Amino acid sequence: MSIAVSAIVRPSRIHRCLLFGAGLSLFAAAFAVGLATPARFHAGMLQALVLAASGAVLLHAGSGRAKTHRIDISGTGEVVLTVQQGLRKPAAAQLGVALLPGSVVWPLLMLLRFRDEGSRVHVLPVWRDSVGPGTWRALSVAVLAIGRRQ
Repeated sequence: MSIAVSAIVRPSRIHRCLLFGAGLSLFAAAFAVGLATPARFHAGMLQALVLAASGAVLLHAGSGRAKTHRIDISGTGEVVLTVQQGLRKPAAAQLGVALLPGSVVWPLLMLLRFRDEGSRVHVLPVWRDSVGPGTWRALSVAVLAIGRRQ
């Protein structure tokens, strides 16, 4: 059985909304700890600053330019990951990678763990809204088939 699939993974709106929501909730917690009820906490201002800084990091991560990825899986299970830096730039980084154990497929999210030639481990979250419905099914079947071979 051939498991060849090629998938374009676009930035996810769900992921971006979750990052923004978590960042805003940390800002709300910082406001509650630092300004609304500072007498209840021993180091209220320090805790508020840590919460606000964490919220700022998450908001920054959600507002950054997300990269588009292309995953090519051959019929023999070889995986090539292409990272597109910008849609207008023709240059793209292409990595021959190996799918690692620990990659998971859930109904809304795939967490794909890859190891490149330099033995660095990359985790690529693939949300269901990042790819088309037919591509989602083909990619999840291919990932599960590669996982069974390992």
